[in-house]
Amino acid sequence: MEIPNYEDPADVQAGIQAARAQAAQQGKRVAIVFGADWCPDCYAFESSLKHRLVAPIVEPAFVVLKVSVGNRNRNIDLMEGYGMVVENGIPAVAILDPDGHLVASQRHGEFRNASSLLSVAEIVSFFHRWAPARV
Repeated sequence: MEIPNYEDPADVQAGIQAARAQAAQQGKRVAIVFGADWCPDCYAFESSLKHRLVAPIVEPAFVVLKVSVGNRNRNIDLMEGYGMVVENGIPAVAILDPDGHLVASQRHGEFRNASSLLSVAEIVSFFHRWAPARV
């Protein structure tokens, strides 16, 4: 099983700024995935992002940044700033425009059961809904 590597960089804001700059340059949006290396649902979600039906939607439309919540004690203020609470479960995704505007966030733990109940179709639907419009 591949480890998702939810990094906890010293300056998460620098990672977000870099992702936003990349998204602006490439005409994408930013998908911030809050999760943790100990979380089985995060492993399942990471695997789903590589699925043959999901990857063709996510890769051309989003810059994905994985942010660690540690043991539900890291980057919680950032998560809450996007209207989400860690108690509702992880992984949780916030979608940003390159300018930093919050487009969507999972406020009800929609992906928290990724290892058992979440279907590829639900993941496809979420990312397809929030992909930037192509001109």
